[in-house]
Amino acid sequence: MTIRKPIDPGFHGQAFSTAAAQLGGLTRAQLRQPVVRHPYHGVNVIEGQADPLRAHLSATQIACREYSARMLPGQFFAGSTAALVWQAPLTDRFEERPLVVGVIAPRTPPRTHGVQGIKVVEGRARLRTAFGFALVSPPDAWCQLAGELSREELVAVGDYLISGNPDDGRYRTPLATRLELADAVDRHARGRGAQKLRWALARVREGVDSRPESLLRLMVVAAGLPEPLVNDPTPVQGGSLTLRPDLKFPQWRVALEYEGENHWSDRRQWARDQRRRELLEEAGWKVIRVFAADVFGDPVDFIARLVTILRARGYRG
Repeated sequence: MTIRKPIDPGFHGQAFSTAAAQLGGLTRAQLRQPVVRHPYHGVNVIEGQADPLRAHLSATQIACREYSARMLPGQFFAGSTAALVWQAPLTDRFEERPLVVGVIAPRTPPRTHGVQGIKVVEGRARLRTAFGFALVSPPDAWCQLAGELSREELVAVGDYLISGNPDDGRYRTPLATRLELADAVDRHARGRGAQKLRWALARVREGVDSRPESLLRLMVVAAGLPEPLVNDPTPVQGGSLTLRPDLKFPQWRVALEYEGENHWSDRRQWARDQRRRELLEEAGWKVIRVFAADVFGDPVDFIARLVTILRARGYRG
């Protein structure tokens, strides 16, 4: 019977390269044990040994931590991978793509399974270190997405960057300023999607809570209506309480509240939404509930309904 030699506990709870394993005295036979997973060529992870940070990381952040075990000096995560590490609101199709790993030209980018290597023009991107690895800054990740996203999707990501992660609640911290976005757009002026970036930069707004809210705002403006205010403080109960509707037209006291799936699947959230609507309506506001089908389906009926409501309250546009 073959007796398997246990793996040194020093390798538990982290990804490590095959070269580091050999330096640490691990044999090839040990690395072939069923408990050892190989997410990328030359990278090893011991299954069942918890990474203390893993529970707090996204799937992309975990993948980057694992791949970083084999990264060479001068390599960094870029593009959609960096954007996902910064938790930008991208669609699910980006989660399934290979990791984007960049180098500064003229260096040769990596070529291996599960990775898309790219060259970045020197001076175009600013690098950061986060979660234990190198990646491009949030504004540069945003600019690198310009060749893959629509103008509206770029605005949604830009909104997120200058607003901060809504999951952080009232203490959320923006990942970038509008000035930093503008500086990055200047650096990427000769890159793919430069015109889209300039269009999006003029339309990013602070205080946005979600991607659908960004797209809803742009859809309303594209229909020729005035731009609504974003999460603007709105007194209710005679001024004793302040609410922040997702979007509002203050001249006509019309508020738009986007309701995603959690708004009706979570009973507590549903109850809070009901109370918010009651308070706003008691204060003289007309509250319009907006659903995914209104934004991502056929918006014609929704826009027609919104125009009718606005005109009934005095809009003459």
